[in-house]
Amino acid sequence: MAQFTLSDHDFDAIIFDCDGTIADTLPVHYLTFKEALGELGHTLEEDWYHARTGLSGGKLFVAYEQAHGVTLDGDALLKRSSVLYENHLDTLREHGFTADIARSQFGHVPMAVASAGQKDVVKATLKTLDLFELFEHVVTVEDVQHPKPAPDLYLLAAEKLGIPPHRCLVFEDTDEGLEAARAAGMNAVDVRPFTTGGK
Repeated sequence: MAQFTLSDHDFDAIIFDCDGTIADTLPVHYLTFKEALGELGHTLEEDWYHARTGLSGGKLFVAYEQAHGVTLDGDALLKRSSVLYENHLDTLREHGFTADIARSQFGHVPMAVASAGQKDVVKATLKTLDLFELFEHVVTVEDVQHPKPAPDLYLLAAEKLGIPPHRCLVFEDTDEGLEAARAAGMNAVDVRPFTTGGK
């Protein structure tokens, strides 16, 4: 596995993505989206989903509509997915690489989570993994007008932390998220080389 040294980076705050970065939630999200769509008679192929994991749930359902020529009630599906997600919290795992960085920096630098997920789901994830208390702020897709790859989530997180964007270090696991962080003027670490296999 790749090597990483935090001291190689210069920063005053750290902002983490949640899904796929600090928490290995992708298997759980796949299950919940598959179940929610299945209740409506639709199937969700795993390969198709994994190619679009950087999308918010709302954008994912729009992409599904376009790819499959169907019409969905995205808001209803998001609400149903949120309920189903709670049924699978016992299968959640952290990504040790990133979670350990958050633990090691707690009390040393301000930290936040900036996620394209729904706030209740993100908070439930962090609380289940005993990570929620590490972060001063949790901002999610409901808090901004434009989700990733727009920079809005990361800019809002920096604003809440009171740290200039260029002094924030971001940990991300998707191309859309990395694009969002860089568009916000932040240095970003792609965690994928370090989280292979999870923990």
